[in-house]
Amino acid sequence: MARAQGSSRSRPLGLGMLALTLLGSACEGKGRGAAKDDAGAERSAATATAPALVGKTLDGASFNLAEHRGEVVLVNVWATWCAPCREELPELRALHERLGPRGFTVVGVSEDRRAAVASVRQMAADFRLPYPIVFDPEGDAIEGWKVHGYPTSFLVDRGGAVTWRRDGIVRPQDDELGAAIEAALAAR
Repeated sequence: MARAQGSSRSRPLGLGMLALTLLGSACEGKGRGAAKDDAGAERSAATATAPALVGKTLDGASFNLAEHRGEVVLVNVWATWCAPCREELPELRALHERLGPRGFTVVGVSEDRRAAVASVRQMAADFRLPYPIVFDPEGDAIEGWKVHGYPTSFLVDRGGAVTWRRDGIVRPQDDELGAAIEAALAAR
């Protein structure tokens, strides 16, 4: 017997399908969806002081973003199970290697479960990631960053302000990101 569309018995199924549809639009962590503006475009700039980012890297070293004042830092939040996250890692490595001598660095923040630390290490090795990766299974390190999904990247200028944000993948030859990085590197 078919259920009437408006009946209370069909609402839980309908809400469940809506939730699955929303979750399927991007790699989400902790049930978060990608942040978009009213027109559906990615938000790209915030120009506010970066929240604290303190944690331990995969090799056990302490990381504190505040110690990187004077550098331009691209903070990239990701997870091993996120296909777009994997797709952008070669570009992030290339940016780090090409622009490092000019005072630029990438820092990765892995939001994988604690039990997945071996997978995070393997992924970092497979992609030959030369930059620090903060392992943050509880989300404490990026708590104030308002991450809605994976991947999410933030550009932090030499003075510690967030000047650019991408909710989604960083693609090769990204003109918007390239311009933001160049502007941040040029500022002294």
